Formats: sequence, structure tokens, C-alpha cells
Amino acid sequence: MASMHLFLYWKHGVELRPIKDVVPKYFSVDPIMPTASARAAASHGEPVAEKLAWSYEFAVPSAGVPLGDSLVLIMRTADNRIAARVAARM
Repeated sequence: MASMHLFLYWKHGVELRPIKDVVPKYFSVDPIMPTASARAAASHGEPVAEKLAWSYEFAVPSAGVPLGDSLVLIMRTADNRIAARVAARM
């Protein structure tokens, strides 16, 4: 995850406007408890892959942004490929 880059945009129609002055507020990486089936497999000697939840909180300026616009988060790899894209409506 350290090589990933986060980009935030306001989307209006098909136009993506980069968001400036985003302030990181909170970050954590927490283990996720294995499911009952994973615990059962582990009890039989099968390896269980560790799962983690990555949590982020940002202050995103929205003055002047129409309510119909969407917030778009794009995660890019070190070679600038899109790894994930998520849009959220207000």
C-alpha cells in the first residue's frame, strides 16, 4: 500500500475536477477476525491468510460544490495504473 497514490476529484457529469487542500485526519490498519470457516481450517493445520482493514479519514473542502456532484477516489499504482476507483454521492 505504501506505493499507492490517492487522488480525489469532484465529478460533475463526466468532468473530474481535482480537489485541492485535502487534509488527512485519521489512518489505521486493523486486523480482521477470520471467519468461522477460516478458524476451522486453521485448526486442521491449513494456513489462514491475514486480512487487514485500512481506514482513512480526510477533511475534503466542498465550498461551492453542487449537491449533485460526486466525490471520486482513485487509487493509482506507482506506474500510474488505476488500482481502484470509487464514487460517492452526497
